[in-house]
Amino acid sequence: MQRGVLELCLIIAVVIGIHAERMLHNGSVEGRIFPAVASPSVIAVRGNDSVKVISNNGHFGMELQPGDWKLIFAIKELNGLPIEKNIQVMEGQRINLGEIRLNQ
Repeated sequence: MQRGVLELCLIIAVVIGIHAERMLHNGSVEGRIFPAVASPSVIAVRGNDSVKVISNNGHFGMELQPGDWKLIFAIKELNGLPIEKNIQVMEGQRINLGEIRLNQ
């Protein structure tokens, strides 16, 4: 019984270590969307990979793996076209895009 618990603890420690190392190699992107009505969404696309977040009062943030990403900012309720930005995320880099203004 004790050996089983010890093995389980070791497996959990290894899994946590793997995830922690992966997080250290990611970069982050943050910013603010204006207007902040109706919870605007941000979608990051790279090849077949995508990440979507919903902003909180216009503020958004996401962790991305290093590489070239296309960010798409949109609000369904607005008639304007979505805004796209191409960014390059480097390992451990924190990118602040400032304020992104969506057309109304």
